[in-house]
Amino acid sequence: MKIDRAVFMDKLFKIYGEIDRVCRDSADYYGFSCNGCDDNCCRTVFYHYTVVESFALLEGFDKLPAEIRDESMRRGRDYLRDLDKQRGKEEELEMMCPLNYDGLCRIYEYRPLICRIHGFPGGLDHPVKGNQSFTGCGIFNKTFQKEWTHLIDRTPFYTRIANLEGRIRRELDYTTRFRKTIAEMLLERNLYDGRAPGVRDK
Repeated sequence: MKIDRAVFMDKLFKIYGEIDRVCRDSADYYGFSCNGCDDNCCRTVFYHYTVVESFALLEGFDKLPAEIRDESMRRGRDYLRDLDKQRGKEEELEMMCPLNYDGLCRIYEYRPLICRIHGFPGGLDHPVKGNQSFTGCGIFNKTFQKEWTHLIDRTPFYTRIANLEGRIRRELDYTTRFRKTIAEMLLERNLYDGRAPGVRDK
């Protein structure tokens, strides 16, 4: 089934823009900067849960030079080989994302929600798990201890992306559970077909 991906991408990137704004406001409030940080968040093993965000990430990936795409795929295979040996211990692992080069994300404008909002303290009113709270990253916590007076409410962003995800899944007739690292997003699809893993034309 063909869909107008541009419509979904426009809506998603509006949400991303709002997330970036509240993160900038939080950084300004605390006087916090990631510049020069050796404790790179890209070493954290993140799982991502939405097809719509995978479309955005792969759109950015496909715009990279061919040599970077090929190298990232090689890194992705290495990443998954090492991760598969330690599944279940993700919180203890430090594994550099295959799209990080010299400390910088090569698809920065297309990175998923968690890559944008991670590092700042906040909360989420989850429909199943209830109220959840999140600390900052390690450096943030060391710098500001418990002086967290400016918290980011993740709820409206997660809710809007979840609603967008529901729409795209209905249009694609996609019912498979989605839980992937960035490495899996890169490898578990045809590199040039522009579709999410598991989606077939009808």
